Amino acid sequence: MIAAKFDPPVWMGEQISRDLLLERLNGAFTHRLTLVHAPAGYGKTSLLAQWRDSLDPAAAQVAWLTLEHDDRDLKRFVNYLLLAMLQENDGRSVSADLPPRAALSAIINGLADRPVPVVLILDDLHHAYSEPVANFLQSLVRLAPPNCHFIFASRDYPWLGQSVLAAEEQLLEIAAADLKFSAQEAECLLCRTDGSLETIDIDTLLDRTEGWPIAVQLASLSIKRGLGAERVIDEYCGSSSDLARYLSEQVLMTLPQETRDIVLRTALLDRLTGEAVDLLCDRQDGWMVLERLEQQGVFLSPVTWERREYRYHQLFADYLRDRFERSDRPQFTALQRRIARWFAERAQIAEAVNHAILSADDMLIGDILEEAGGWRLIPQGLQGVAERGLGKLPLALVRARPRLVLALVYLQIKRGEIGAARAEFDLFAAGADAADMPVDLRTEIRVVGDTLSDYENQPVTFEDLLAREALLRKLPANDHLVLANFSETLGAKYYEGGWLERALQPTLAARDHYVAIGSLYSDLFTRFLEARIKRAQGRSKEAGTILETAWRDTVDNFGSRSDLAANCAAFQAELLFEQDQTAEARELLSWALPHMEQSDGWVDVYAAAYFTEARALASEGAFDEACDILARARRVAARRRLRQLEMLADICNIDVQIAQGAPAQAVLAAAAVIGLDALADMMAEESPQYRPVATAASLCRVRLHLLVSAWDRALEEIGRLRAWAEQRGAGRLLIDVNILAAAALRGQGAAAEARCCFDEAISIAMFQNIIRPFVEARQFVQPCLDEALQADAQLGRFRAQFLKSLAKALAAHRGSATVFGVFSEAEAEVLLYLSQGHSNKEIARLIGMSPDTVKYRLKSVFRKIGVSKRRDAVRISAERGLIPSSEPVAAHTH
Repeated sequence: MIAAKFDPPVWMGEQISRDLLLERLNGAFTHRLTLVHAPAGYGKTSLLAQWRDSLDPAAAQVAWLTLEHDDRDLKRFVNYLLLAMLQENDGRSVSADLPPRAALSAIINGLADRPVPVVLILDDLHHAYSEPVANFLQSLVRLAPPNCHFIFASRDYPWLGQSVLAAEEQLLEIAAADLKFSAQEAECLLCRTDGSLETIDIDTLLDRTEGWPIAVQLASLSIKRGLGAERVIDEYCGSSSDLARYLSEQVLMTLPQETRDIVLRTALLDRLTGEAVDLLCDRQDGWMVLERLEQQGVFLSPVTWERREYRYHQLFADYLRDRFERSDRPQFTALQRRIARWFAERAQIAEAVNHAILSADDMLIGDILEEAGGWRLIPQGLQGVAERGLGKLPLALVRARPRLVLALVYLQIKRGEIGAARAEFDLFAAGADAADMPVDLRTEIRVVGDTLSDYENQPVTFEDLLAREALLRKLPANDHLVLANFSETLGAKYYEGGWLERALQPTLAARDHYVAIGSLYSDLFTRFLEARIKRAQGRSKEAGTILETAWRDTVDNFGSRSDLAANCAAFQAELLFEQDQTAEARELLSWALPHMEQSDGWVDVYAAAYFTEARALASEGAFDEACDILARARRVAARRRLRQLEMLADICNIDVQIAQGAPAQAVLAAAAVIGLDALADMMAEESPQYRPVATAASLCRVRLHLLVSAWDRALEEIGRLRAWAEQRGAGRLLIDVNILAAAALRGQGAAAEARCCFDEAISIAMFQNIIRPFVEARQFVQPCLDEALQADAQLGRFRAQFLKSLAKALAAHRGSATVFGVFSEAEAEVLLYLSQGHSNKEIARLIGMSPDTVKYRLKSVFRKIGVSKRRDAVRISAERGLIPSSEPVAAHTH
C-alpha cells in the first residue's frame, strides 16, 4: 500500500488562496455529495488540499485518497478506501484485505459512531473510474450514515446516481467555469514572480488563457526563469491548448540541453524509477537524476513518501510525448521498442504490448504476443491485451505465426464470432496438417480446436470422450494450461452427454490446473460447470453455494457487469426460478440476458437464461412476451450456429403452452411442426447427437400424452426416462419423472402407485427447496398434492411444511395466468371438474373455493363461450380443445 496516497501530493508548492471557492466548499457539510469536475490543470487538487487544511481537526474528520489507474481494480480500490476511511478510528488496526462487500459494511459500520462529521475526499477519480468502482461508490454514498459527506474530484463527469441526490438538494457541484482564475487570483500569483507587472498585462494574459490555472502557473514559471513577462504575454496568441504547448516549450527551453533530453525521454513512461531512467537515458545514476529533476521543478512528483517511484504531471507528460514523437520519430520509436522489450523480459505483458504498439513495430508486437503464449493469454484473463496487440497486426503476419492465429481464433470464439472462428481455424488446420510442427504446438492446436467445437456445441460420442481421456494422460504434466483446457472440455462434454459422475472429476482437475497458474478467470468457468453438474444431480443447494462464491470472486475481480458476471447471473437465475423466486430471477436476467447476447456465451448458459425468462414470463400470463424471448433465443442460435439451442427453444415453447393450458389440438399441431417424436425417440439411443434435446423432448412428449389422457403411452415413455436417470444419477430429472408418473398412474386408477411416485418426487425436492416443477405441472399435480396434504398427520414436520409451501405456490399461480386469452386458470380448473361431473359443492371442496366463488367462475365461463347451461359449456369447450374431451384424443404422430 502506498501511504502517500492518503495525503495531498507533496509537490503542491506555492498556492494562491482561493477564498471564494473555499467558502463554497464549506457547503459540503450540508450536502451528501460534492463533485469538483474540470479538465486537467484547473487546480482541483490544490483547492481541495487548501480546504482540508482550513478545517479544525476537532470539528471534522477528513480522509484523503489520491487515485491512480491501478485503482480501477475494485479490490485494490476498496482496500485503499478502507484504510483511508478507518485508519484513524481510535488507533485500532484495520484489515486492508477484505472483499468489497465486507469492506463496504466495515466502512459504514465504522463511521456510524463518529462524534463529528466525516468527509471523504477522492482526488483524480477519473483515473480509477470503472463500472465496478462506480457501483461501489454509489452504494457507499447511499448507505453511509448521515454524518458522512463525500467530495470527488475528477477530470471527467462521473456518473454515480447523483440525479437522485440533485433532486433532494444533496448535490453540490464545482465545475471548470467556477475554477477559472479570477483577475485578483492571477494578479496575486503573477505579482509574486514580477512585482513590476501592470494590471493591463495581467488582464491580457488572463483573457488569452481564459483563466486556465495551469496556463497562468506555467506563465508564472516562465517569467520566474527569466523569459520576461512582456515576451510571455505579447508573443502568445491562440486557444488555451495552444498556450499549454507554448508555455511547456518555454519551460523546456529554460533547462540545460542534457536535462531537456532526459525529460523528453523519461516522459515516455507513466511511472519512473532509477532503473527506468538508466534504461531510457543510457546512464547509471538514474535515482540521482530523478532527485535533481524534482528539485528543478519540472512537474515531476514522487508517488511515495519514500520516493521509490515518480511521475510527471499528466498534462506535462502528454505534451512531452507528443513533442518528442513529432520532433524525432526514429528516436521515439526506438525508445518505445526498448521499453517494450524491457517490460516483456519482466513478464509485464500488458505494458510491453502497449509500448510495442506505440513503436509501430509489427514484428515486435508479434514477437511479444507469441513469446507470451499467443492464445494462452486469453484463458489467463488477458483477452484485452491480446485483442489490442492483434488488432494492430496485418492478417498475413498473424497467419504466419501459429500461436497468433490460434489467438485470433480464440478471440473470435470469445466475441461470439463462431462462424469466422471456424473458417479461420479450418484454414489454419489444413496447412498445419502438412507442416512439420513440434508435438507441443500440435497439442495446442487440438486444445483450441476442442474449445471451438465445444462453443459450437458439436456432438461427440462416448467413445470420443474415452479417447480424449486416454490422450489427456499422455500430455506433459507441467503444462497446466493445456491440461486445464483439455480437462475442462472433457468435463463439459461428459456433462452434456449425461455422464454426471464422469464429468465431475475432469472439471475439478481443470480447476486445480488453473489455480496452479493463477488464472482465476478460467477457474470461474469450471465453477459454473461444477454447479451445473450438481444441479443435474439434484443437489441444487450445493450448486447455489458454488455460484454464490463464484459471484463474489467475479464481482471483486472483474466487476458486477462483466461477461463472467452475466454468465454467473444466468445460472443463479435458473436456480432461483426453480425455488419459485421468480422476481429475483427476472431481476438478474434483466441485465444479464441482453449482455450475454452481445458477449461471451455458449449453449448451456443461453439455455439457462432464455428458458428461465420465457417460463417466468409465461407464468405471469405474458405469453406473447415469452414467445418473443424464445424467438430471440432462436436468432442467437442461428447467428452463433447453435443448432441444439434452437431445438431446445422449440421444445420449451411446447412446454410453456402445456403449462399455460393451451388447447390440446393446438399443442399437438405445434409438436408436429417441430418433429417432436423424432427428437424424443433419440432418448432410446446410447449416445444421441444431443442428449439434452432428447431428454427435454421425451419429457415434453410425456406431458402431451397426459394432456390427451394417453396414460399407457405416458408410462412407457416415463419408464425409459426413469431407467436412464437412475443409471446416471440425474436427481433433478427424477423429480419431473416422478411428478408425471404420479399423474399417469392416477389416470389409470393406480392410486397407491401414484402416491409412491409423488412421495419420491417430494423426497428429492424438499431438501433442495425445488418448487417450480410442481407449479409448472400443476394441472397434473393438484390431486396428488391434495391427497398428500390430507395425510398431514402422518408426515414429518419438515415434509409437511414443504407440502404447505407447494400448496401456497400453486394457489398463488391459480388464476394469475390466462389460458391463451380464453379462461383464467381458476376458470379452467372449475370447468375441468365440471366436465368430470362434479357438483358446485364438490368443486368448491376440491379446489378450496367457496360455492359462491365457484358459481361466479361458472357464470364467467358461460359468458365467454356464449352458453347458459353446464352441459353446453362442457360440450363446446371440449369441441374447441379448451379442455380434454370425454373421448381421449387419438394418438398423434407428430
